[in-house]
Amino acid sequence: MSSEDKYNGDNIHRVETANGDPLTKTMTMSLSNEQYERLFFQPSAPRGDLRTRLGNPTLLGLLGFLIPYSSTMFILCGLRGAVPPTSLIGLNGDYYFLGAIAMNIAGVCEFILGNTFPFAVFVVYGTHWGSLAYAQDPGHNLLAGFASEGGATGAAWNSSQGFHNVTMTLVSFAFLIGSLRINVLFVLVFFGLVMLFSFIAAADFAASTATTPADAAHISKLLTIAGGFGMIGTVCGWYLVIIVVCESTGVPCPLPIFDLSTKVFPKKAEKGDKNV
Repeated sequence: MSSEDKYNGDNIHRVETANGDPLTKTMTMSLSNEQYERLFFQPSAPRGDLRTRLGNPTLLGLLGFLIPYSSTMFILCGLRGAVPPTSLIGLNGDYYFLGAIAMNIAGVCEFILGNTFPFAVFVVYGTHWGSLAYAQDPGHNLLAGFASEGGATGAAWNSSQGFHNVTMTLVSFAFLIGSLRINVLFVLVFFGLVMLFSFIAAADFAASTATTPADAAHISKLLTIAGGFGMIGTVCGWYLVIIVVCESTGVPCPLPIFDLSTKVFPKKAEKGDKNV
């Protein structure tokens, strides 16, 4: 036999004959729908064998999202004296490095593995973190361009931020529809994101017309409600992190993931197990 390793997408164990000639032995591991969900959050297995040779980027993407996201929700809720949105500037490091860089790296890796949905989710929200950090970074001083239009309290600036959050609401709603075939936890995460961006957009539009302390209190209330809905994603997200960490290291995890891939619009080709 040839001395070269032959790779066909399965796990390979090398053995040698008495005269030293190498032999290869292949072993196929079958994962159920729920087991595949717990690792990749993708309702269908991609084609090809890259996923058997590369690491699972899902954990990196989740952590890159949750670390800045959780802190953001705590600030929006006003915990421990936090003052939104001013306190968010202190998270710019997390937004740039964990949110933007880590999530985009995970997204590109998901693309290479053929996981379309996680790829889109990680890249879109990762880029959103980068956009948020850039917009509020004092070093870039974007507000200087709006000085003649009222600055941070003017309609010109706040409408631009409001429209961004309206668009992110639409994006999150699209992902919410797609998550109906993944698992219940993802459905809850994207539902929370839809409500989060909706109330932040409402706060942005209200800021341009705020003239009294009552108006300021109303804006603060909108941001608190946004943070409350965002907490849904915080709880569900860390729940998913525990599951992925356990699955990646082989630690037994009794937590259910509430798989929906075989319950909502199931495909005949996906009713059986997936071979990876």
